[in-house]
Amino acid sequence: MHRAAPTPAATPPTNLPSPRHRRPGPDALLTLVNGVLVGVGGVYETTHSATVTVIAGVTATVLALIVLILHR
Repeated sequence: MHRAAPTPAATPPTNLPSPRHRRPGPDALLTLVNGVLVGVGGVYETTHSATVTVIAGVTATVLALIVLILHR
């Protein structure tokens, strides 16, 4: 029986930025904004309550700001 030779462990490239210094690109920001808009719209469609929708909008905005601040 023939056994394949073990492959050497892959070493990560050294020219990539570290995960702490990566900034979200335009695609990530667009996805975040779309998610907030769809989520808040979905809350209104589900509850038909302006008060609950405002609370969801404020919560989604705060969470989006936290994501943006943490990824700076």
